[in-house]
Amino acid sequence: MSRISEAPLQRHAGFSLVEIMVGVVIGMLAIIVIMQVFAMSEGQKRTTVGGADAQNSGAIMLHALQRDIGQAGYGFASRELFGCALTWKLPSGTDIATPVPLAPVAINPAANIIPAGDANTDTMLVIYGNAVDEPQGNAINASAANVHTVQMPNSFKAGDRVIAAPAACTAGALVLDRISSTSATTVTAVTSAAGTTLFNLGQRPQILAYAVRNGNLTVCDYLVNDCGLDASKNNASIWVAIAGQIVSMKAEYGRDSTSPTMDAILDTYDRTTPVNACGWSRVSALRLALVARSAQFETRIDSTTGQRTCDPVTPNAPAWNGSAGSPIDLSAYADWQCHRYKVSQTVVPIRNVAWMGVQPGC
Repeated sequence: MSRISEAPLQRHAGFSLVEIMVGVVIGMLAIIVIMQVFAMSEGQKRTTVGGADAQNSGAIMLHALQRDIGQAGYGFASRELFGCALTWKLPSGTDIATPVPLAPVAINPAANIIPAGDANTDTMLVIYGNAVDEPQGNAINASAANVHTVQMPNSFKAGDRVIAAPAACTAGALVLDRISSTSATTVTAVTSAAGTTLFNLGQRPQILAYAVRNGNLTVCDYLVNDCGLDASKNNASIWVAIAGQIVSMKAEYGRDSTSPTMDAILDTYDRTTPVNACGWSRVSALRLALVARSAQFETRIDSTTGQRTCDPVTPNAPAWNGSAGSPIDLSAYADWQCHRYKVSQTVVPIRNVAWMGVQPGC
């Protein structure tokens, strides 16, 4: 048998084995450099995209809240109703457990009205109607049980949600009733409730509870579910998430603090909830902020261990225009400094209060 030559093991296509090994090493180094550049590029891309997502999420949700708050008080913009308690029946036929304050917007109502959200975040209750009727209500000329003779019966139709209000709040709660039928001179409600004025909130009024839960902005429809039940606060079918990565909501009342008589000019912001109709009449705007968090968890290589660890890119909590009275506090979230944040804020006029102007005696 012929002896196998060792030359092919030493040279291949004109290159020696040493030259081939050097080429492999150079190629591997090039691959490492390329992968490092790629990883850095992807990290920057994720940071940029995550920041854009946070900005979009915050801006979109702020617009949605601004739209609801702008309509707040529609259908019941009257001192006769502001500050009264309101109750109603759910689709199941049961009454809500705790009557809610009848006001356009309430910040941080009692926990049995809106259970607390994530730590250091605010909750908010927004109420408005959708009727085509007088916001000052329709005068009730006479009542016989649940049949009311009103000034303008043509303003009502079957299915409208109404409130029969007395001249002043009573000890009990007012009822969000429903019109069952109308005639040329009267309207018939489901419940027998006496009053001097009948307020029409339309076929589909909105009573919406907002809270930040588990890092999401959530909303509960109070006409469908009893949003005040603590046992339901983590039920995703009741408290529906409408935006992810929203880690804080902050709100302040914008009010006319002129004393002793109001001048209908907003001159201060605070978080003190009004206690009577005059107090609610002075609140004509809401200052609001949403804090959106980037989903990108920022990391760096630890020079000691060689492992990836948190890169604290946000040393201080974000600020907003109301930080003096209600600073943003993210300390309840683990590793909060390892994310980037976008604060979206605005001042929303509550126009259904502002147009009421100066209220005598307030």
